[in-house]
Amino acid sequence: MRWILGVAILLAGCAKAPDVAHGRRIATFMGCISCHGERLDGHLFEENADFAIAYSANLSRIVPRRSDPELAATLRTGRRPDGSALWFMPTFAHRAIDDADLRDLLAWLRSVPPSGKDHPAIVRGPQFALALKAGFQDSASEAERLKGREPIETGPATERGRYLTRLACAECHGPDLHGPKDPRPGDAPDLAVAAAYGLPELTTLLRTGRARGHRLVGLMSEEAPKRLHALSDAEIADMHAYLEARAQRR
Repeated sequence: MRWILGVAILLAGCAKAPDVAHGRRIATFMGCISCHGERLDGHLFEENADFAIAYSANLSRIVPRRSDPELAATLRTGRRPDGSALWFMPTFAHRAIDDADLRDLLAWLRSVPPSGKDHPAIVRGPQFALALKAGFQDSASEAERLKGREPIETGPATERGRYLTRLACAECHGPDLHGPKDPRPGDAPDLAVAAAYGLPELTTLLRTGRARGHRLVGLMSEEAPKRLHALSDAEIADMHAYLEARAQRR
């Protein structure tokens, strides 16, 4: 018994400590910071009273009240511990986060000191009901509906790139990275277009938001400098390899 206890203590001591800096990078390219702010104190992001008045949550105050399992469950299911559903949270894109990255993300979230105040719950306007009838869903229901739509697998060698592309890109380009079924001007396209980029070009696009010819490309040019610049060179290389393999499978 003493031997077993000693081994357990030794293994616990050898467990890798959470990487807070890596957690912040994840929070950046997943969009946590762009939605909830540098201090995670949230802000008003929807102020069309006919549709809704909605704030992103003040995570700096919420995180200390929740356990790691509760936070993990909320991130992966789109539901609070009391079972109520979140709105506007891209759970379908974030639910794929693996345990190691989630541990680092939670460690960074816990490192941010509480600030600001709790924000009020969403206030629905008359157009909200119309949106629901048209198919708009809460985060949990949307994630459940889209569960079967995932980026195609292209083999073990590109699995890391598939995972990273899903975390960083699915919110805009869709759970399967095909873009919207009925695209309108300005919508995020099928990521098959990215396979035509060489690695240096893709790196420039993700870091600066500038496409070939130094072009601005809509929302991508806004979001890349805020979010995707946090991806490392190795991560971008993995994503590039996956996108090339994905294009060849189609």
